[in-house]
Amino acid sequence: MPSDPASMVLDMLADTILAINDGDPADPTVIAHLSKALDAHAAISVYVDSSGSFDLVAAHPSLDEAQPLTDYLLDIGPSTIKHHVMIDHCKGVGHVCFVYIPPDDEIAPEGGFERIMAFARDVPYDEEAAVILERACRPLTALWPQAARAYSQRRAANADYSITAREREVLELLSRGMLATSIASRLNLSPRTVHKHLGNIYRKLGVHDRLVAVGIAQSSGLLDSGGSTKRRMPASA
Repeated sequence: MPSDPASMVLDMLADTILAINDGDPADPTVIAHLSKALDAHAAISVYVDSSGSFDLVAAHPSLDEAQPLTDYLLDIGPSTIKHHVMIDHCKGVGHVCFVYIPPDDEIAPEGGFERIMAFARDVPYDEEAAVILERACRPLTALWPQAARAYSQRRAANADYSITAREREVLELLSRGMLATSIASRLNLSPRTVHKHLGNIYRKLGVHDRLVAVGIAQSSGLLDSGGSTKRRMPASA
């Protein structure tokens, strides 16, 4: 960890502001800096809407390496995270820290996006990690309106960008006629987690039926006609 958390925060803010000014997503920059400072092996940033559904907007160092952390957050429920939390070791994930930033009422008075960042590392979080997060959270909260506004614009411009890699895997197996329990077994997930993935998929595609969801996914290029996913990753992650 850096000996001077203030320097880390300044570097993070400088790079984040540059990203925002260039029209790029801020979240990859933020979680990359904080992962290095916290010595975390994986990190994600998600936005949770007023219905409790969430979109993965950034993963570090990659979507695949952050997938266990994403599955863990989905399993416990993003809507249950309402404050900063540090959790003891979780099998297959590590020691987890959640950073929570509430929605900005000026952007969407009817219910904006909450922001949750999660970091996993191999050793327990200590006082030094707490200091780093305390120093980082205030400026990140101040920058949150700009980041949320940019996210809303990207979401409106690209309707399918928020389908995550895991959700595409679920879609692929769904298109093969597999039930949620079978999908859970194939992907080594809990049935609860699979149902949450399906709920997210239906919401993002604007449907309530599995056959319609598969049809839209195929016609939009998320699945090919044979039911296999194309190797196209979310644009914002």
